[in-house]
Amino acid sequence: MKLRSVLVVLLVLAAASVCVRLGFWQLSRWHEKRALNRALARALAAPPRELGAKPHPEADVPGSRIEARGRYDESRQVLLGARPHMGEPGVEVVTPLLLEGGSSAVLVNRGWLYAADAATARPQESPEPGPQRVVGLAEPLGRGLAGPALRTVEHDSVTLYSARRLDWDTLSRRMPYALAPYVLRQTPGPGVPARPLRIYPRAANEAMHLSYTVQWFAFAAILLGGSSMLAWSRRGTSRGT
Repeated sequence: MKLRSVLVVLLVLAAASVCVRLGFWQLSRWHEKRALNRALARALAAPPRELGAKPHPEADVPGSRIEARGRYDESRQVLLGARPHMGEPGVEVVTPLLLEGGSSAVLVNRGWLYAADAATARPQESPEPGPQRVVGLAEPLGRGLAGPALRTVEHDSVTLYSARRLDWDTLSRRMPYALAPYVLRQTPGPGVPARPLRIYPRAANEAMHLSYTVQWFAFAAILLGGSSMLAWSRRGTSRGT
């Protein structure tokens, strides 16, 4: 076999190997997304775990459906910017819930509000005074995340913190009470106000990874099959001459 032919074979095998590896990687991503979606479905269907005056440990909560009771501290709220919904710009409103019978609080993502600039809104126009029963999914809070500092806005005796994401270390220094190391994303349900808009967590897109898996394996098959057919054709031609 000529050196040129050997190099072509090695190149085809290397390219096919890369395609196969990418196919298996997409397949593993599909399994991960499928497991996440199943865990989300189980959490939404499970009865909520009651949160007492002292929050559960961090490792015991993320992904769980939690019920918490207390009163919102609406004098301090966080606006998470750049949160579009159905093609509309907006923010998500995060408010501390002071837990009954204790000196601790848990952050509650109360949902989405329209914001033309995707950064500023007035959650004080959608108050939720008095005792509250909040049911939602617990999500871990980041710690020590890099990025811009919180932007503070004082308005109508309300301190609004504008941020792109939540960070426990940054927020805990600004709150006069202990914060749980997770946030509750409140889900829709009976008695839940229409504003801010509560939204169920989105399921991960499984089909995309499965489609990519098929594509990469198909590319590998085309490379191997096509090159084999081409080599066979050339071999037959050379024999006939």
